[in-house]
Amino acid sequence: MVKRTAKFYGPIVELSRLQGELNRLFAAFVETNKGGAPASSWDPNVDVLDDGQTIKILAELPGVEASDVRVSIRGRVVMIRGTKKGRIRTKEGMRFFCMERYFGNFMKSVPLPRPVNSHLAKTRMRNGLLEVVLPRVPDMREKEIEIPVQPDLEE
Repeated sequence: MVKRTAKFYGPIVELSRLQGELNRLFAAFVETNKGGAPASSWDPNVDVLDDGQTIKILAELPGVEASDVRVSIRGRVVMIRGTKKGRIRTKEGMRFFCMERYFGNFMKSVPLPRPVNSHLAKTRMRNGLLEVVLPRVPDMREKEIEIPVQPDLEE
């Protein structure tokens, strides 16, 4: 028997990817126009899961300490910000032939597919994986509510 894992694609996933690309381009534009070095080229990978009770965000942050990460929420967007430390100190005569690891500040915007109760949000970071758990708010638009009809009262 072959075990298959489902990968979900849809408008929210595609919008999240597009938003990440736009954030990266905008940040590079702003930093370059300030005369500084290009902005973050690292965009952490995230998964967004909905089990019907909670929305869970899993973000891969290898080499990042929990004390260097900030998570905030505004409306239906979760912001993950932080700093990855540990840049290699160069010595006289040292040359890099390849440098693909990123160090420095990063920011990731994660749009949420449903309303959540941000006051009950919880986070946990273990082995480079940040987990953000947000309880869902029942969407009243999905529930059918009977509205009584009142007779017209003429005087």
